[in-house]
Amino acid sequence: MRTINDDHGRPWEAIAIPTKVAHLRDGAQLGFRSADEPAATVTAPIDFNSMDAAGFAIRTMSEKELRRRLEWAKTAAGVA
Repeated sequence: MRTINDDHGRPWEAIAIPTKVAHLRDGAQLGFRSADEPAATVTAPIDFNSMDAAGFAIRTMSEKELRRRLEWAKTAAGVA
């Protein structure tokens, strides 16, 4: 998990959400949870083959890329 701020300065946590991926294997999807409102979660259309791979990607992805993915996920979910 990593905490980043969106374009409005609100904090969000980048998280790995367990999900079924290709061939119904256990994997993860990139998600973002509002630090101010934990029930508010949006997902980005990025799947990982495992929770370990998702954790590695979240730890190593640039902050600029995480913010870009967050804004896409918020737009897709209709969250301002």
